Amino acid sequence: MNTYRRTTIALLIAISAFSTPVVNAAEEKGWFGLSFNVETEGFSFNPTIQSVKIEKVVASSPAAQAGLAAGDVVVALQGIAIAGAKADDLKAAMKKSVGDTLRMKVKHGAAEATEIQMVAISKPAGR
Repeated sequence: MNTYRRTTIALLIAISAFSTPVVNAAEEKGWFGLSFNVETEGFSFNPTIQSVKIEKVVASSPAAQAGLAAGDVVVALQGIAIAGAKADDLKAAMKKSVGDTLRMKVKHGAAEATEIQMVAISKPAGR
């Protein structure tokens, strides 16, 4: 390889290093501080969802601040009805970056379902 070609390759690598976007908070994967128990129907890589129940809510998390609790049933996520939805559709709707808002319609006990909103935060260290 001649010197000109090596220099060009080195220059291109240096330029791409400077032009590569830095991941900022808006692109960082968001965290809400809750886990789910999901019941599905069928055996496949993209099953149909029957129900989603909140299993755990982390103290001081966006989920806790929104008033969610273990045992709450998620009725809809980002306007998508849970019952009958495909798992991949719900996973895509749940993916949020830091600062993005997630809308959920949740039923607590026998009470009427209510819509809540949570803003994603950075996952705390140690979580």
